[in-house]
Amino acid sequence: MSLPAEPQTWTRNAFVISTDKSLLSIPAINAAFDYDFMYWTKSYPQEILQQIVDNSFCFGVYRTHSNLTDPDANGMPNSGQTKSKDNLDQIGFARLATDNLTFAYLTDLYILPEYQGHGLGGWLIDCVDELLRPLPYLRWFMLRTSAEKSKQSYEKRLGMNVLDTSSVSEGGIMMGRKGRANMA
Repeated sequence: MSLPAEPQTWTRNAFVISTDKSLLSIPAINAAFDYDFMYWTKSYPQEILQQIVDNSFCFGVYRTHSNLTDPDANGMPNSGQTKSKDNLDQIGFARLATDNLTFAYLTDLYILPEYQGHGLGGWLIDCVDELLRPLPYLRWFMLRTSAEKSKQSYEKRLGMNVLDTSSVSEGGIMMGRKGRANMA
């Protein structure tokens, strides 16, 4: 069992979350990356961002302009398809750098500021968790945050803990190195 190859869609009121990459707007994601609230990144050349998206498992968050077929107000997966990319405005995004089976690194998660405070970020996190939690061979689900509010949300919603051990003998340590493009 791995992350689903077929796009998954959830609806809630006038909002949609989908893993359908054909709905993603590279220009909208790039524009969001240049906002101050996206302190850890910046925009990329369009072809580079397209490669990033192509090589990741992505979630888009959209505001709809028209009704969806069989919307589920509880935010559960919806078998109905969105009518058209033209009926959607991208307002959020998240991606997993993953092999789809054993490892997933959550990054670039955002909801545009004008849509924050309405539970959309928590719903997005829940959708990510819904697809990852059943994976029988998943060894690590990781992320990095420097915001206390986000840390608390990830602990509560995803059951994550800060990975902080001081020696290999205590069960292993997490190691990393900042790359040249690391903004945080």
